Amino acid sequence: MSDSHFIYAELLSSIVRFNNFSTILYFGPEDAREHCQLEHWVEWTGNAIPWLIWRSEATLKLSQFINAELLVLACLPRIYRRDLLSTVTQSLQHLRQAKVLIELASEEDVGLVSRVLLFCRQNEMLNVAAIFSNFGETQSIYSYAAYPQFELRKERFEQQFYNLYPEQSLDLKGFRLRTQPDLSEPNSILSFDDRGQPRFFGYVWNMVEEYARKHNAQLQLSYIPEQDKPLSHIQVLDLARDGYVDIAASVQPVTMRYIERYHEYAYPVHMGSWCTMLPKEPLIGVRDSYAWLMPVQTICLLCVLWLIYESLRGRWQRHRRLLSIGWWLLAVLLATNVLGRLVSLFVAPPSKPPIDSFAALDKSKLRVFGLRSEYNAYDFDMRTQYSAIFQLSDKMSELIALRNSLNTSFAYTVTHTKWLLYEEQQSHSTRPLFYFSQDLCYYQFIPFALVIPENSPHRAALDHLMLQFGQSGLYAHWTAKSFHYMVQAGRLHMRNFSDPHVIRPLKIRDVHHVFFFYAICVLISLTLFACELIRFRLKRSWMDI
Repeated sequence: MSDSHFIYAELLSSIVRFNNFSTILYFGPEDAREHCQLEHWVEWTGNAIPWLIWRSEATLKLSQFINAELLVLACLPRIYRRDLLSTVTQSLQHLRQAKVLIELASEEDVGLVSRVLLFCRQNEMLNVAAIFSNFGETQSIYSYAAYPQFELRKERFEQQFYNLYPEQSLDLKGFRLRTQPDLSEPNSILSFDDRGQPRFFGYVWNMVEEYARKHNAQLQLSYIPEQDKPLSHIQVLDLARDGYVDIAASVQPVTMRYIERYHEYAYPVHMGSWCTMLPKEPLIGVRDSYAWLMPVQTICLLCVLWLIYESLRGRWQRHRRLLSIGWWLLAVLLATNVLGRLVSLFVAPPSKPPIDSFAALDKSKLRVFGLRSEYNAYDFDMRTQYSAIFQLSDKMSELIALRNSLNTSFAYTVTHTKWLLYEEQQSHSTRPLFYFSQDLCYYQFIPFALVIPENSPHRAALDHLMLQFGQSGLYAHWTAKSFHYMVQAGRLHMRNFSDPHVIRPLKIRDVHHVFFFYAICVLISLTLFACELIRFRLKRSWMDI
């Protein structure tokens, strides 16, 4: 066998040496198998890597049983067969990171190889190289540069050959990366400068912008967004599916809705909870403050102690001084307790009992304002039992406007990441208006991820960058600045949302309960006095008789 044939084995050995493969797949239709040499040299890769031979032109779902550590050797005929190329690309659905080496069963034809590699570029297959049947003589390998635009490359194979499949997504060389923010504040925030040009803020926009900067790309909007017209979950997914964006500036829950489209998400940015932000319970009124100063439990305890004392008073005649000291100590404790509660009432007045369950929320007059599309994804039993607690809308802008204004007429559905904005917004108030209730959650530990096309060539680089954001603390830093981004964009303003505390004199209705209980006590005292007087009169009359 001539040395020109051994060059195939050297080529395969070079590819395997620079990559870590778990499987080798040979695709050779019947009408081209006798013209290709690669099939005879697959065994030179060694016995450590299993390899499969695929003769049929039917599409395989390789992603169901093979991972992306795959080398595909394809033997294609001397003519341009778009159907065979489509079979390869469709079989590599969700495996576009796999390495592909195509052998064309013809002499060198630049036009043919250019059309083949251009088809691969249009289908986001970046790791593709091609050779011809006379590779043993020419030792020419064809590949292409994907960025900033398609460029055919021809190289000569050498013994010290460098990596045939460099990571092209690491350097995009000024490529215009198409994106579109969903305007779900504070994830992505839109504002306009003095010249009317759009400007964006928010932690999601920061992540997309940082990806473009790190990989030498420029961001380009698919279209100019409009203020107060955010994109819904399904709209963002459809933008990625239809190829309008390379990376959407939108973080969406992966497992809450449209689970069958999980391939259209990058690696999760964070794990969050989807709960309810409830208005703070109102402070107790003046009437309730009297009962709070002296609770019913304290009065009942005093009555029990008095009954015990009265029932055992005859046995304690020798310890009358100790008993008097005990009563004095009890009086001091009661006075101290009432005084402490009175001071607390003026400094930090207590609130009414909180809503700690959906059942308690159902009994109250408060309603949760949410989106109808989100409501349909909630648990079926919860929707059936507590449907009355929701007030639904089809307009996301209406929800955002009410929630951003901290309108206490409703409770609102909110993720924990967005709650950080409202928590910071209320930190400038004397008393917060809302709190994040983990007792009223719809989902716990939901993965949130950026939306990308299902066969995006940026998936690996983007997944790695998401991990770096979390490990470096950049994600936590950006989310903590959400309120400042909103202020910078002019969407929110720093102000005190608390109602001013008005000092007013007591009115008759404020002490109505005091007079009422005082009258009852006086009536009881007069009744007891009358009973004793009648008893005394009856006893005296009986003695006179």
